[in-house]
Amino acid sequence: MLESIWMRDVRLPEFPCVVGVEVRFRDLDAMGHVNNAVYLTFFEQARLAFWMALHPGGTPDAPIDPAQIGFVVARAECDYASPVRLGERLLVGCRAGDFGTSSFPLDYRIVVAGGSVDAEVRLVAEGRTVQVTWDWLSGTKIPVPEDLKRRVEAFQAGTSRGPLRPAHPATGS
Repeated sequence: MLESIWMRDVRLPEFPCVVGVEVRFRDLDAMGHVNNAVYLTFFEQARLAFWMALHPGGTPDAPIDPAQIGFVVARAECDYASPVRLGERLLVGCRAGDFGTSSFPLDYRIVVAGGSVDAEVRLVAEGRTVQVTWDWLSGTKIPVPEDLKRRVEAFQAGTSRGPLRPAHPATGS
């Protein structure tokens, strides 16, 4: 369930877009924790909120024409840190990385958050998707529009651009 959308949250200061998500029964696997594939759905919710925040007039309740989403997801990855159980409240942060010629990454962080902003958070997962800018009429990739780059820069102004993930504990890299 999407609770709140395109807000900043002090618990994820590196992310200009933070979406609140409550774990539902259907998200669980036979072991009683959130199934690994559901994390990509959580990323999708944050990605949509991020995209809608970039487009003037977009609201959580307004229908969006899928043809107006000018990208396709070309890659998705997720690193799992701790299990999530039914009823836990999550925050999913989303931010854009550096633009390529016709692609751009979005980075994500999911944490379990307590009821107050002072509560400690527990890292659940981090991930990345790579989007390729797409022309639906021609069915081909296109260069990232300069206007999109400007809107992303403005939207992300004031957030830290530090590294998303710390060095891998097993390899140090």
